[in-house]
Amino acid sequence: MENTVRIIFVSLLLLAGCKQQNQVNPRLDDEMPKKILWAWERPEDLRFIDEREYGVAFLAQTIFLENDRVMPRGRKQPLQTRPGTYLIAVTRVETNKDGGKRPAFDDEMVNKTAALIRNTIELPDVRGIQVDFDAVVSERDFYRKMMKELRRLLSEPPASAGGQNANDTHRSPFTTHRSLTMTALASWCTGDAWFNDFPVDEAVPMVFQMGADSEKIKTYLRNGNDWTEPLCRASYGISLDEAKFEGIKPGRRMYYFKNSAWNAGDLSGTNLER
Repeated sequence: MENTVRIIFVSLLLLAGCKQQNQVNPRLDDEMPKKILWAWERPEDLRFIDEREYGVAFLAQTIFLENDRVMPRGRKQPLQTRPGTYLIAVTRVETNKDGGKRPAFDDEMVNKTAALIRNTIELPDVRGIQVDFDAVVSERDFYRKMMKELRRLLSEPPASAGGQNANDTHRSPFTTHRSLTMTALASWCTGDAWFNDFPVDEAVPMVFQMGADSEKIKTYLRNGNDWTEPLCRASYGISLDEAKFEGIKPGRRMYYFKNSAWNAGDLSGTNLER
């Protein structure tokens, strides 16, 4: 009897020590197209895409962090899409790496950055937000705090809902899911899972421009391996400017990048069949 109690007690301790890892939000598959085109800072006319098949993740702004300053630069180039296209507003965050200009990374910077990113959800027809950044180890805590604050802000009703009359039965309460995603270096998705506690719906592994890790990661995928980070296991980010690679798991969302403006020919043939 004592042995049985001891075994049960040890098992409960082990279970208590196993933290449930965050997973990709399954509702993305119902809401978001399986093919997403990244539209970066250049004139883009994407009215040729079928909005039932493709979404667009467009660069909405770049935020520069330096000393105690948070400096946003909004999109300058025109973007044209068809009505009903699933739009994701992307914010690129860049930090000054110069020793004398390193960002403060204090709470004020956390709050300002999160608020600026949150505001992109108010852009016309935007359904979700994506944050794109590179983070050295010393910056990780800042991004953790910032993403949690961003999720808190996104969970609040939009300003337009604030003045709704409680007796107005013709208007629905705020229930729309506003997706929050992030990009992730491919090496992060096979590494130490440092961002698994981020409150995001998915992390998109960027399997291009991988530098010194390129061949190592392509071999890893070619051998049938999957990402060790659960938040990375629903999508791939690839570039049409780089050669195809083996090992992509079927049925996942594909984000496509291109160093020049998109055209209808990019979607023909096997260009987007990776």
